[in-house]
Amino acid sequence: MNYQIPPDRFLPYLTTAEVEALPKEHTVVVLPVAAIEQHGPHLPVFTDTMILNAVLSRALESLDAKVPVFAMPPLPYGKSNEHAGYAGTVYLSSETFITVLKEICGCLAKSGFKRIVILNCHGGNTEIVSFVIRDIREQHGVKVFSIEPWRPLGGAKDSITPGGGYDIHAGEGETSVMLAIAPSLVHEELAPSSMPSKLQEMGYPPGGGALTFAWLMPDISATGVVGDATKASAEKGRATLDLYASMVASLLQKISVFEF
Repeated sequence: MNYQIPPDRFLPYLTTAEVEALPKEHTVVVLPVAAIEQHGPHLPVFTDTMILNAVLSRALESLDAKVPVFAMPPLPYGKSNEHAGYAGTVYLSSETFITVLKEICGCLAKSGFKRIVILNCHGGNTEIVSFVIRDIREQHGVKVFSIEPWRPLGGAKDSITPGGGYDIHAGEGETSVMLAIAPSLVHEELAPSSMPSKLQEMGYPPGGGALTFAWLMPDISATGVVGDATKASAEKGRATLDLYASMVASLLQKISVFEF
């Protein structure tokens, strides 16, 4: 299934005059960001961006027409140097990624928009997005938010995330969503189970607890997968997609009226 941003919610389809006429005080502009990177032997390198498109398109389709939300084209290149050296991985340096985010959001601010959301669907982008939004707030005076669909409010893992927090890359969760949205691109016969025994012995998933550390994918997985992709199913993927799209839609509606 091909998920596309609804045409009436896609900002670049508007003319300059139409952009100028938007009610800027409450219009929300979403900048989707993801990655192009290896996802093991069974998933395409476009996985993160495809999941991002599916979540955002469904969220926008479910919004009431009166909620003023528009999306920018997805930025498929992120900070993926943890996957450096794997064929097909294409990424930006941290410095370039920071600059790109700041300049895009700066242009939106110059166009008069007051509410910007960075919708992120790649864990390697998280740290950068979290501090960049504050810089944009300070530099341009706009309200800036970040949403990561797999992180429910409060920062805890959602109830359907498999693997006890260790299913972080190309495992059961992502493979299930891909089976739901693009099954022809999933090579199920090649799906591995690669639970990180070293991390489990330590007791902390990467970025999932009080302890964090710098890692590259070869440090923790021989397959490029962290999780058990053999347990994936389209049914689980549809449930995840429904949850994430509902969460994003709800947050976008709240952001359109949020004040401080």
